Amino acid sequence: MLINKKIGLSLALASIISLDANVDTNTGLAELYADHFESKDNIVYAKGHVVLAYDGTLFLGDRARYNQKAKRIVVEGHVEVLSKNGSKVLADKLVFKTDTNRVLFSDFYHSNRDDIWVYSDYADAKDGNYTLTNSVLSSCSVKDPDWSVKFGKAEYDSKTKYMRLHDVKFYAGKMPVFYTPYLGFSLERQRHSGLLSPHFGSRGDEGFYYEQPYFLAIAPNMDLTLNPAIRTKRGTGIYGTFRFVDSQYSKGEIRTGYFHDRKSYIQNNKLKNENHYGFELIYESSNFLRGLKPNGYRDGLYTNINLFNDIDYKNLQNKPLNHLQANSQFQESRLNYLLYNDKQYFGFNVRYFIDTASKDNKKTIQELPSLQYHKFSTPLGTDAIHYKVDAQVHNYWRKSGTKAMQESVSLPVEFHTSLLDDYLNFTLEEKLSASDTKFIGGSPSSRGDKNHYSAFVLYHKAELSSDLVHSYDSGLHTMEFSALLSKSTLLGEGDLHYNELDSNLVRDYNLQMLYKTRLALGVHNFWESYNSPFKADYLISADYYPEDKVSRWNELHQELNMEYGAYSFSGRFDYSLKDKVIRQISGTLGYHIDSLGFSIGYTQQKQKDVTGYLISQKELNFDIRYKQNDRLTWYGTYNYDFKNKLAKNWKLGLLYDKKCWNVSVVFQDESTPILTQSGRGALHNRSISLQFNLIPFGGIGGAHGKL
Repeated sequence: MLINKKIGLSLALASIISLDANVDTNTGLAELYADHFESKDNIVYAKGHVVLAYDGTLFLGDRARYNQKAKRIVVEGHVEVLSKNGSKVLADKLVFKTDTNRVLFSDFYHSNRDDIWVYSDYADAKDGNYTLTNSVLSSCSVKDPDWSVKFGKAEYDSKTKYMRLHDVKFYAGKMPVFYTPYLGFSLERQRHSGLLSPHFGSRGDEGFYYEQPYFLAIAPNMDLTLNPAIRTKRGTGIYGTFRFVDSQYSKGEIRTGYFHDRKSYIQNNKLKNENHYGFELIYESSNFLRGLKPNGYRDGLYTNINLFNDIDYKNLQNKPLNHLQANSQFQESRLNYLLYNDKQYFGFNVRYFIDTASKDNKKTIQELPSLQYHKFSTPLGTDAIHYKVDAQVHNYWRKSGTKAMQESVSLPVEFHTSLLDDYLNFTLEEKLSASDTKFIGGSPSSRGDKNHYSAFVLYHKAELSSDLVHSYDSGLHTMEFSALLSKSTLLGEGDLHYNELDSNLVRDYNLQMLYKTRLALGVHNFWESYNSPFKADYLISADYYPEDKVSRWNELHQELNMEYGAYSFSGRFDYSLKDKVIRQISGTLGYHIDSLGFSIGYTQQKQKDVTGYLISQKELNFDIRYKQNDRLTWYGTYNYDFKNKLAKNWKLGLLYDKKCWNVSVVFQDESTPILTQSGRGALHNRSISLQFNLIPFGGIGGAHGKL
């Protein structure tokens, strides 16, 4: 007999009494096994450890009967269905119609690898697709689940792994909390178009906040998410994010958005702009030109575009994109292209910065563009001598202020050998460097008739270094030390001399090409114990200027990192030997085990200006995490600014996590940067946020501000 005109079915019956029944086969095969078989009136009865195998699926039960005339197999008693994809179905009874490949269940129970289960009074399955009636769904325990979804009817498509529910009621325990006539989702986390979990809350002077994302699955390699939002006391806006994979070598993400503020909100916070908008692009490719490259060359393209009219465009996003220097005052956009082989590379770079503290960004220096060439280290007649080549062209541009076109080339030649039976390494380097900087606009020096600074410099470097390892009974000690002597010789300059240049231009365009004779000394020690959980890492370095008549010793730098089991310590100490001032001192003490982790750190920095050394940073930081039990975790952070005598930010949160759901509550105080009519400003907010998740479907959350 034939099934669906294409699938042949053979039913092989085996038992301890060797009763066999065979039917013609085509391509499909169903096999029935049991402890005992009986045959009567074209009906075969099977009892004891019944197993029906068909198309990679096993149907298990206590008893079964096969009606050859009706082309139907009935399996009853503790029925289990085990599929090759790892899912599991339980039922009281199933009917397998062999001519239509259809299975009917009563008291149906289905679970998958994510522990999502469905119980239904009645189920109809054909070709892996299910129709359920009067059902319950959850990922909690079957008996008294913490949450559940009850629905009148459901259709499940096994190819797309997508389930559609009708007449849906959500329950928290036994209490109904929500109703919807329709709900659709993927059981295998496949991408499908539809509404995503909303974000909502209340933020003080912004009013009630609600954002309702919509996800559009355009194609297997691209999708779009729209995020319309309203803040009742502030305004409305929308963001859109387009993601795509255009080849096996490349992918990208594009976001744009717009938000309009109410006039009352603008006046209350003295904002510069009433509209906030921007454009963002992140794209990378490891094989951009494909077959257009020269033979033997590889290439890569990286683009990170981050353009906006003010920082509120970023603040209003629920989940910002991951950009370069995301927390910096200067937000960077970059385009890099690289073409290279084993011997050399060519680079094309564009860098654009937005100063979020500036009202117009006119004085911010941009790099539009720069070109680079690099020849990798190459032997020069012998392996002991190598040379490299570096050449660069930079176009520094800004709307207001002095611009510059800078060209440079350097040729380092390095000699390397080992001494004293490889205990000592010796390196000698001579680097010839030439540069030319043409200033455009402004006055680069007191000599206003000149606009070029050119320099021809020879750099000398000699270094002795060693890497020593010694094993003791208690542990292993590694010591690295180096002594580096460097000096530069000015071979020639152009019309402008270095000491005539404006100091701001020297800083802005990195014109510090000359330096005095310098001896840099450094020792790096590592220790690891064999019989105890103790490790230590200590670095000390100092630099010495023999030609400096005021103070030959310049700065002492030290770093110490230690670990002993769950305890850790890291510290830094920078001391100006020349000025006899501590420039930086910092330390962090930590303790981390499975149930408890905390760290406390202190940092103080001083920077020098025309008036002397002033404190630029003086802060205390504290972090803690405490896992009270398998379900409840507490965590918190605190940051205090001694310089301004205020708590910069703090956070206190808890996470209650069960297997099938979790909830987090966070109290926090934070400062958000804004752009005001007078320049950079900040909003200080205290808020409480709540996030509730149903595993694995996700959840909803919100925040309330200004407690």
